Amino acid sequence: MSRAEAFLSGAVQIAGPLLRRQERIVAVKLHPDAVSVVQLHPTLDDWDLDRLVSWSLENAIGRSPVQDNFNYLADQISAAAKEAGIDGVDAGISIPHSLFDVRILQLPYMEEAELAEEAEEPEFWEEFDPELTNLVGRVVRHQILYANEGEDRTDVMIASLPVGELERYRSLMLEANLIPVFVENELFSLVNGIYARMSTDERYKPFFAVHLCPGNNQIVVHYRGRLYMHKINISDFDEALLMELERVDEVEGDFWEEVAIRVSEQVKQAIAFLVETYDVQRPDKLFLVSEYREIENFYFLLHERLGTARVVIYDAMDDVEVPNEHQKYVDFFANPSIFTTAMGLATQGLNVEGRSLSHMHSRLISMNFLEDAPRIRRNRQLAAVNRILSLAIVAVILFSGTVLGVNTVPAYLQTREASTQYNAAASAARAEALRRQVNEKKLTEINQVITDIRANSANRGYGVFLSKLPALLPPGAELQKLEIDAKDGVTMAGLALENEDINRLKRNLRTAKILRRDPTVETEKDGDFWRFSMTLTLSRMQ
Repeated sequence: MSRAEAFLSGAVQIAGPLLRRQERIVAVKLHPDAVSVVQLHPTLDDWDLDRLVSWSLENAIGRSPVQDNFNYLADQISAAAKEAGIDGVDAGISIPHSLFDVRILQLPYMEEAELAEEAEEPEFWEEFDPELTNLVGRVVRHQILYANEGEDRTDVMIASLPVGELERYRSLMLEANLIPVFVENELFSLVNGIYARMSTDERYKPFFAVHLCPGNNQIVVHYRGRLYMHKINISDFDEALLMELERVDEVEGDFWEEVAIRVSEQVKQAIAFLVETYDVQRPDKLFLVSEYREIENFYFLLHERLGTARVVIYDAMDDVEVPNEHQKYVDFFANPSIFTTAMGLATQGLNVEGRSLSHMHSRLISMNFLEDAPRIRRNRQLAAVNRILSLAIVAVILFSGTVLGVNTVPAYLQTREASTQYNAAASAARAEALRRQVNEKKLTEINQVITDIRANSANRGYGVFLSKLPALLPPGAELQKLEIDAKDGVTMAGLALENEDINRLKRNLRTAKILRRDPTVETEKDGDFWRFSMTLTLSRMQ
């Protein structure tokens, strides 16, 4: 390994922890009467809950629009984040599912790239669902849930919400001094929170989740790679009773018995609809997730009232290590499922370092409703390149200073000490000769220092190349590997959406006039992407 390569390697090692911080998502959760800020550090083996602060709101906002409590919520989120002492730079928030229009459409078989191209025209969706007549002014996202060419079938989930609603939540995060990189449907965060905790075997089995949420109760089913959602039609009267239910000490008597019958009957009807409509197996177990502070009373309403299906309170905090100083915030709720959405959101990441997906926690739905989400990840990658450049420059300066300190300063001190010992009575010729020898020695040492510095840092070609690299990368190309060797030149590798993106990168490098000759390029088709490797010989700029 050359010295220049060693410098860059050290810079990458220093930058690593900073990049990993960017992979963490600080999850902000708005409960009906509380706010939580969670910072989770997922690893391959377990999850470390770095920070968690949750407290009740003086104003019980329920599911009222954000704009009605905008300044108050921004202040509370900012205070909670400060109390938690978060050190992550990226943040996410889930928007109530009731604000979205979510549909599952059955289309003829289409490749993902083909569907993405067709979906750019809003009228495309109207062909398969006449109600989707006006998507202008809405943020639209879609995801393929199931595709089979033999069946000529592609099941697609399409979700949309008004741009104004998205901007309110984005502005809420910015006003709370957080950088929003994930804004998604809270029901999607909930599904990801459950799915990420499942074992490999469990993911091939159907799972049902009942989500009790003020104003928007839902049942969600994942079965054979497909996802179904259906509203539980609880009346406004029973909805008001549910909001009072957690304040009741004992759920007994004919009155609450009738409420339990009505609510459980609506859940059974939702299950029956899913079973009959989508040919889903009847569940033997349902996860119960509640947005209320307490859950035992809700469990009583459904327990042993759904036929053979067993109701299980989902424990989002099971096996999650909570620091002692934050345990009190978990104990604030008598409901282990209330953090499910926040956990599902906190496990999201930008994967800046380009690690394989096997090293990332799985998610079933991947819909980030920020319109500039792809550019956020790209900017993080370019920031990583700039950080490595900055750290490499610092490493070069430190090395140069070390060389000057170790070699030049001792030589100067030794020379001065020797000169004081000269015999004043020596002949002028001998004194001049000695003085000349000393000067020649010093000059030789200084020249050696200059040679060493030039060999390691004076070739400005590397610096010019690294500073220009972010601007030279086309939008469709992603850099995954960068190696610099004083002898072998520069080797870089990455992925591109199209082969033309690789050619454009090659032309950009040639136009920048920083290469001594045309780069050597190797390309390989890998699924929907093109892998490329380039060997560059840089011009030497002294």
